[in-house]
Amino acid sequence: MLTATYVILSLSAEQKKERQFISRLLQTVQSVRRRPQEMDPATIEYQLRQLTTFAEARHQRKVEACLMPAVCAAARATDRNCDALIRDLESLSRHGSATLNAVNKCLRRAMQRSASQCQFLCRTIDLYCHNLLKRLDREEQELLPLAQKVISSAEWFEIGRELLAQEDSGAANQPSLRPRHAATYAGRPVDIRI
Repeated sequence: MLTATYVILSLSAEQKKERQFISRLLQTVQSVRRRPQEMDPATIEYQLRQLTTFAEARHQRKVEACLMPAVCAAARATDRNCDALIRDLESLSRHGSATLNAVNKCLRRAMQRSASQCQFLCRTIDLYCHNLLKRLDREEQELLPLAQKVISSAEWFEIGRELLAQEDSGAANQPSLRPRHAATYAGRPVDIRI
């Protein structure tokens, strides 16, 4: 069970980082809503790119590639049905991707400094962030507890081994998610570190 604890703690720590990053992005969006004339699209684009890189990489690498297949296989072996949960999580992922595409289109238009486009951009980023938070909640409240119930110790060991291998290869191949220079908003530095 030590390996199961490691996997759960690893996923929980990354979810916490993701939630903190989402919170900071939402604060920036709130500021932009109050003062759209001071919007710096490059800063928002950078923050959004950092969030999606972090969120999607974590989700695809760890949750979708390692945890969800093991949960489904173990749940089927114990006659538990997790198909509805998996469908809901996949639906949230698809909805998030569609929203992100809309955000990117809005961002290009907002760069033309249209106030209505800026407001629409803020609402769309808000939707994207809340979709991510909803997915994280479902994973934390339903997927992880289900995983703890249905996955055997041997399977936890295999998942832990895969996660460690991904972290080792990911650290070597991934650029740092911390910015190399400070971003600014309305002439003031913005903290966008993960």
